[in-house]
Amino acid sequence: MNATQRLGTFLARHADSALAPPVASKAAICLIDALGLAIVARDEPTAAAARALATPVGEGVGTARIWADGSRAALAEAVLANGVAVHAHFQDDTEHESWSHPGSLVPPVSIALGEALGQSLADVLRATVAGYATMKWLGAGEIVARALIGRGIRTSPTLGTIGAAAAAAVALRLDAAKAASAVAIAANTTGGTLEPVRCGSDEWRVQNGRAAQGGLTAARLAAQGVVGAPDALEGAKGFLRALAGLTETPPHWARDPDPAMMAEVNAKPFATLGDNMAAVIAARVVHRDGIDLAQARRITVRIWRPYSEYPGTSFKGPFERTVQTQASTAFAVAAMLVYGELDYAMGVNNRRDPRILALIETITVVPDDEGGPMDGTVAVELADGRVHRRSAADSTETLIFQDEPRATDVFEQRLVGAGRPAGLGQALAADIFASVRDGGGMPIRTVIDRLTSGAKGEHA
Repeated sequence: MNATQRLGTFLARHADSALAPPVASKAAICLIDALGLAIVARDEPTAAAARALATPVGEGVGTARIWADGSRAALAEAVLANGVAVHAHFQDDTEHESWSHPGSLVPPVSIALGEALGQSLADVLRATVAGYATMKWLGAGEIVARALIGRGIRTSPTLGTIGAAAAAAVALRLDAAKAASAVAIAANTTGGTLEPVRCGSDEWRVQNGRAAQGGLTAARLAAQGVVGAPDALEGAKGFLRALAGLTETPPHWARDPDPAMMAEVNAKPFATLGDNMAAVIAARVVHRDGIDLAQARRITVRIWRPYSEYPGTSFKGPFERTVQTQASTAFAVAAMLVYGELDYAMGVNNRRDPRILALIETITVVPDDEGGPMDGTVAVELADGRVHRRSAADSTETLIFQDEPRATDVFEQRLVGAGRPAGLGQALAADIFASVRDGGGMPIRTVIDRLTSGAKGEHA
């Protein structure tokens, strides 16, 4: 059995598998993270543009809601709009081995299909886990992910089309042969470069929305009998060799994806590249310590070497576009040190903030060859010679590895920040988690009904 067939067989079998309680809980956390991000990004220009492209339709077969405004569109258009919106603030969750953000790639598909098919929360979570587990499996312990990055190919959309197809295959309950075709069609129609992240342009947001849409389309075509290449992943001209430039199939692909990987997915509490997250968390601890930044003479930031080499992280200005601030390690650390927060609005409104820019001039980023992706330190050398040093490990673990209470609080904050009624996020999250504990019988349509109740149904 080759890797393409193995993945198809896993997906067909997974459609009938019960999720372990911790896996189901974490999948629900990822689900409300995605929903909240799409709501709070309603007015981001690229998200609004993607929403404006959708043609409003009445309730019917093959339709789903756009979460930001509650309007209804054809399934593929709703997935595109929701995928772009979840990714729009660069805060969707992270899976390290695939160097990707599954939250904008998988939940837009699993939720939309669940709504269109009248599925339960349990069905949606099962499809969601399939997509996340597939993306980690594709990354192959970073072997495939880093090979793609080295060739200028962005991992999130490139692996994400296949991850989205995996989720859709489970939601559609495709048999092994059709699920393998869904994977193959996705693998042969995927891609996206790193240039938008490097230069700070807007289409990186579109990449993930299109990948989600492409994965949905791949699975729907397979369901209609379209046959994909049998060796799509590892063939002589297939995904692994043509896109990643690898000639040997990674050993990870000889094993099935593992749903237990959900425990390793981490949230992004701040609006910056995942590469910067550990350093920003360390900077947050420094800020909370209350040191006098006017006395700072030199700031040394240590992050994992592969992150320090990722396109855009070394940029120190001038900041002409929002994404340049989100990619820049120096901007992210300086903003956190000054304000103790780093949301999307800061990249829009504080690009020329004199306090941030002055601090950036004192920052040196040092690649760390000993730590890993979760390691980051910030050391502030003061005028009197003292050095105040903090690490990401000094922060609370639930900041990024959210539990249900933390996820609920974040969901509520996002909905209130987007103008939704106070208490809606708390109540909806509580009911979602209660349903998960009781078997997940809550209809996903009920979740979307409550989420979009009172939202303006307009493409603006």
